[in-house]
Amino acid sequence: MLTREQIEEIQREIHERGISLKSLLQEKGIPNHQYFWWKRKYDKPDVPDGFIPVSGAGMPAAMAASSSASVPSSRGKSKAEIAGENWMSIELRTVGGTDMRIQGGLTPAMVHTILKSL
Repeated sequence: MLTREQIEEIQREIHERGISLKSLLQEKGIPNHQYFWWKRKYDKPDVPDGFIPVSGAGMPAAMAASSSASVPSSRGKSKAEIAGENWMSIELRTVGGTDMRIQGGLTPAMVHTILKSL
């Protein structure tokens, strides 16, 4: 088993010494397949099913806006139309492990603000 720190150390050593990955792995006695398996494992974000990994601070991709976007009603009330907003539910998990759900009529700017604050 290789740790994340060992993978990072191998990558640093390759750059510092200017040698190939293959020769460094041979020198350390680490099989190529083992190194690449652990490197791929650590490169993947640790995200539970149903969650989407979020990174970067750019504006979110365009959301499909519908001219008849509406907020679901409760207790049989009529649906109120909100221009430029889409009813959606966003589920997030912070680095500290806190789960949160944000629901409502959200504009792309609102979603951008939420994601930027993470």
